[in-house]
Amino acid sequence: MTPRSPRLSYPAILAACVLTAFAGASAAQLGSRPVDEWIKLLEAPDRIAGLKIDEVIGALDVKPGQVVADLGAGSGVFTIPLARAVGSGGKVYAVEIDQDFLDLIARKARDQQVSNIVTVLGKPRDPALPAPDVDLAFLHDVMHHIEDRPGYLEQLARYIKPRGRIAVVEFNPDTSPHRDDPRMHVTKESLRAWMSAAGFELAQQFDHFQDKWFVVYSKK
Repeated sequence: MTPRSPRLSYPAILAACVLTAFAGASAAQLGSRPVDEWIKLLEAPDRIAGLKIDEVIGALDVKPGQVVADLGAGSGVFTIPLARAVGSGGKVYAVEIDQDFLDLIARKARDQQVSNIVTVLGKPRDPALPAPDVDLAFLHDVMHHIEDRPGYLEQLARYIKPRGRIAVVEFNPDTSPHRDDPRMHVTKESLRAWMSAAGFELAQQFDHFQDKWFVVYSKK
């Protein structure tokens, strides 16, 4: 007789489905780690000092009343300054794929009396923004974590207004903390090809950093 396969209980099946879904989401974000570890890294004083937050936001020339999407917002180190830059008539979408980050940003916004931040639980392949009303999408040290970069940018383009912009700050592959992992290398040349396919053209380049490049694309 052929031995019967063991029967799984409903809870066991449910647990297996949850684990499978979690593994799929994690695989879609390269270089992932637990949120507590991320927060320690993202908010380290040396890192914050090196981000040149005021200089970067100044270069972006954000206007009062605009809508900005901070994609991969992390612990919100850029989110709150961007929200202040667009003023009470503007709005910042803080987009993350982990709810714990969004909860942290919401707490910071309440503590600092910033009321124009909308937290958005995005997807690994789609920022899942609530409306196509974005003047500027901002990705700082984020692109190398995205697995399907061309696909993500095509989805992102749907949310950008005519003449809207996408700004990217990214590590140089040879100075990146992930330089030993080619999957997490993003070059300016590759980005230009992906952006062109998504309907964007290079508008500006900045030299604020020695270990990163900083570019802005505008919608064609």
